[in-house]
Amino acid sequence: MKHVISFSGGKDSMATLLLMLDHKIQIDDIIFADTGLEFPEMYKYLVMVEQYIGRKITRLSHPSRNFENLFYQRKRKGNYVGQIYSFPRVRGCYLQSYLKMAPIKRYKRTIGPHISYLGIAYDEPERYTRLGKNERSLLYELKMTQTDSMAMVEERGLLNPLYQYFDRLGCWLCPQQSIKSFRKLRRHFPGLWYQLMFYGKEAEKYAQYRRFAEIKPGWTVAELDARFELEDRQLCLFDELKEGVA
Repeated sequence: MKHVISFSGGKDSMATLLLMLDHKIQIDDIIFADTGLEFPEMYKYLVMVEQYIGRKITRLSHPSRNFENLFYQRKRKGNYVGQIYSFPRVRGCYLQSYLKMAPIKRYKRTIGPHISYLGIAYDEPERYTRLGKNERSLLYELKMTQTDSMAMVEERGLLNPLYQYFDRLGCWLCPQQSIKSFRKLRRHFPGLWYQLMFYGKEAEKYAQYRRFAEIKPGWTVAELDARFELEDRQLCLFDELKEGVA
């Protein structure tokens, strides 16, 4: 029986890895599903973790699918035949299904009987109830919350540096992230924002329906960019007024 941990680079999976090492639980492999849309800092973090634990993390990816070919792929059935996939949806995210879960499932089919360890905290009971028979969460079993995970990882000096910007980690264009996160993406990662602006223009160019031009429900990338630009100008004006009063 093999023991495999799914590692996302977040605090909960890092805490799970530390628990397995501390309690000398068998680890046959550490897997990371690479969508190709990870922050550059995530790849650096993986290397840092590898150096800390003294072993490699297995990167998994889809052999033929990637964000770009999925973005331009046209729907063949349903209510929107001919429409490009465009950005992933909040529900039914194709990045999750094609670029994360599919490579993981393919990998697990090759290793035979195994136990899969997932970073599900004690304050995530709904996620815990969805675990399969061969899946475990040490965090939940030990009643460790997300706050406990954060404290444990910080204490070891292993907190992912992306947490200084974001509350949750994922693909840099994840539609589930908040407006606040998109604002931070634009401010702190201008190169990635430039890429997002390009795909935003492509979405508007090829979208037959408004919803497929949107990165988030109600917002295109261009509209978010205009909003953030206006907010920055208002903030600058406010600062100038404060200085004038002072």
